[in-house]
Amino acid sequence: MRRKLYAILNAIIVVVLIGWNGYANSGNFNGKNVGELSAEYNNLFTPASYAFSIWGLIFLSLLIFCTYGLYYAFNNKHRDLLRRLCSSDLVSNSQEKFENRTDFILTTAPFFFIANVLCSLWVAFWLEEMILVSVLIMFGLLSSLLICIKRLDLEIWDAPIHIIAFVWWPLCLYAGWISVATIANVASYLVSVTDFTIDEQITITIVMIAVAVVINLFMIVKRNMREFALVGVWALIAIAVRHFEEVKWIAYTSLLGAVVLFIAAGIHGSRNKETSPIMKYKEYKSLSK
Repeated sequence: MRRKLYAILNAIIVVVLIGWNGYANSGNFNGKNVGELSAEYNNLFTPASYAFSIWGLIFLSLLIFCTYGLYYAFNNKHRDLLRRLCSSDLVSNSQEKFENRTDFILTTAPFFFIANVLCSLWVAFWLEEMILVSVLIMFGLLSSLLICIKRLDLEIWDAPIHIIAFVWWPLCLYAGWISVATIANVASYLVSVTDFTIDEQITITIVMIAVAVVINLFMIVKRNMREFALVGVWALIAIAVRHFEEVKWIAYTSLLGAVVLFIAAGIHGSRNKETSPIMKYKEYKSLSK
């Protein structure tokens, strides 16, 4: 019963989040949208405007997560199939850990729901230009997603294709972008309260880019979260695109960081081909015959 309830609540809050974002970014709330307000604060870490189109992919992935969550919660046969696909994990781990890894609805509850509530609140407080409050909310949002990642043991066990595609990837995309957005949000707050010189802004931005690269490398090496890092590549390239004409040090640093992350993700993927999504899909097809 709890599984079904949380699956329904997750679906409702994601639909509300998407609808609210559409309404707020149309200028109907406070006369501005998120991108316009970001441009006003002119923090140098903010990427080129096209980068924010990734929200379309994130929202689509969240809808997939919730749709699969409903299917998982209401389909006993599919849950049994998933348990069979994960049976090798039960041999090497306790029953509790096995349940936590496979029953993603209950494992992420209530933090996935909380994350989407906080994401909705962030839009409201950001558009009201309550920057410090928006920073605190952003940290809460990122923390909620990281708790989901930790509790699911995301990408550190040999999961079936369903878990990889419909649970792991949506959370990786979401958390990857929110990690970048958190850094940008902090930068906006610093710009709003301190009168930095342009040289100071450039230095701070380069430090923030380095922090972003280190975080994403950590996610590749320690958590196998290549998708998380590819979101970082997207953001860093967009930062470089924004600054190529005027602030070349930032552009070159961002581009270098993007190349490092892309190569690191590629090397990691080539070393783990045996557990790639393609191999896991073939495994599923052979078992479901």
